[in-house]
Amino acid sequence: MPIYEYECRGCRHRFELLVLASTVPGCPACQGQELERVVSLFAVSSDGSRQIALSDGRKRAAGVQRDKAHAQHEYEKGHSH
Repeated sequence: MPIYEYECRGCRHRFELLVLASTVPGCPACQGQELERVVSLFAVSSDGSRQIALSDGRKRAAGVQRDKAHAQHEYEKGHSH
């Protein structure tokens, strides 16, 4: 029973999935089934893979910060009278 890492082509969500013979993989975030199996960074360790992981982490953190700032702005806009 292998565990594969996937990236959804629709929403770009990355996730791991335990794949059984009967498993039809789907994205847990958007339920999409257009998935790309990616090389797990846990299995590969090199300067290049570490740089990719660091860059990916920074992009995700920036996205989270952007989402939080937008949510805060919307909250303040809706609650200021």
